[in-house]
Amino acid sequence: MTEHHDTHPDDPVTISDAPEDVATVHDLIDGMDVAMLTTLDATSPGRLTSRPLSTQRAEEDGDVLFLVRGRSPVVRDIEAHPQVNVAYASAKAWVSLAGTATVVRDRALVEQLWSKGASAFMEGGPENPDNVVLRVTGDTAEFWGGDSLLGTAVSTLKAMTGREGEDAGPTVVELP
Repeated sequence: MTEHHDTHPDDPVTISDAPEDVATVHDLIDGMDVAMLTTLDATSPGRLTSRPLSTQRAEEDGDVLFLVRGRSPVVRDIEAHPQVNVAYASAKAWVSLAGTATVVRDRALVEQLWSKGASAFMEGGPENPDNVVLRVTGDTAEFWGGDSLLGTAVSTLKAMTGREGEDAGPTVVELP
């Protein structure tokens, strides 16, 4: 594990590929259902587009799977520019996952991931060939927090006041 400074020496970021940090990323993502997926818009050069998606599965290695419509703008964006960011936030923590998205047209996997929630947003059920899986293979994940709401509040207060024991800042995890 190494430490580097993003923009200022007082803002340290820890870089890690430790298995326990990869597990922390998984646990944090697994505890947060809705993500904001950011893509580079295929029709407007340089324009970023973010949209909420419900995570169907968070895998141990940092990959996340979503259900989307195959003819949707998000698929068009990913086929043009597969680099994406997936952001999660709660009152206790946040995770920013950077990686590569791929569209998986696997009917068995769609059926495996299907839920009542998917039925509310996607037409035709899991047998509809337009319903596909979006897999984001994580390259890095940056996270902060996660212990408890009180612990996060105390760390934030200490960092804001400059008191001893201030939070070391976010951790960037290089995913396998």
